[in-house]
Amino acid sequence: MAVTTRHVSQITNSVCLAVAVVMMVACSGGYYTANVNGGKKVYRVGEHGAKTLVYETDQNGHTTIYDADDPRAKQQAAAQENAEQLSAKPADQPEQSSRTLKRQPNDPIYVSLAQPVLDTQMEKAERSKGAVAEQIRSELEVDPIIKLIEEHHSRSGLLKPHGAASADVEVSPKVSLREAYGVDRKTGKPSKMLAVVFEATITTQVPPATYNVSESGHVLKNLEVSKRFAKQVRQVILEKIAPNIPAH
Repeated sequence: MAVTTRHVSQITNSVCLAVAVVMMVACSGGYYTANVNGGKKVYRVGEHGAKTLVYETDQNGHTTIYDADDPRAKQQAAAQENAEQLSAKPADQPEQSSRTLKRQPNDPIYVSLAQPVLDTQMEKAERSKGAVAEQIRSELEVDPIIKLIEEHHSRSGLLKPHGAASADVEVSPKVSLREAYGVDRKTGKPSKMLAVVFEATITTQVPPATYNVSESGHVLKNLEVSKRFAKQVRQVILEKIAPNIPAH
């Protein structure tokens, strides 16, 4: 019976020693958290067991910092800031999604076609004023997706307005006559010829992009050259630009 009592006494002493060690560790420094009214208070525990309130969080999750220099307080402040940013994001998401919504394949693409810039020789060779512009416009209008708009309403006759739609794409053409060298089909020898050159700068604002196309050929085949030129412009708009522009 004495042995049993001695054994129990040894176990009790061991437990007490373990508790004392834990208390000593706790008193050597660290943090203590107390749950109060659905919130919590976090204290820094000093070497002698003195507690200093670092921050507290109420039941609504709002944090009050009492010691801004404390590492634990800095962590909590950063976590609080991240939580506030995340909670604000859902309100912004509908606006962001509307800005990034892409157009559907069959949706119209509104194109602003500027008056072509003609060099001096081309101006002299033009059959009637506006003939070259009309030629380019008619080639682009055949496409069912491309809708030409007129941003400068002082112009008339060359561009057909489509309501008050804003332009998705801007096309700025340039046409010139230049001397060029080709091969004479009859003799097979190089020969000088007068070539017509169609050029265009194609730009979009959303997303920002710029493309350049050009087509040239004998001046007597002006109509064929303009058709090939317009085809290049349409390909850039439909294949390179259309997949990336936003919906209206």
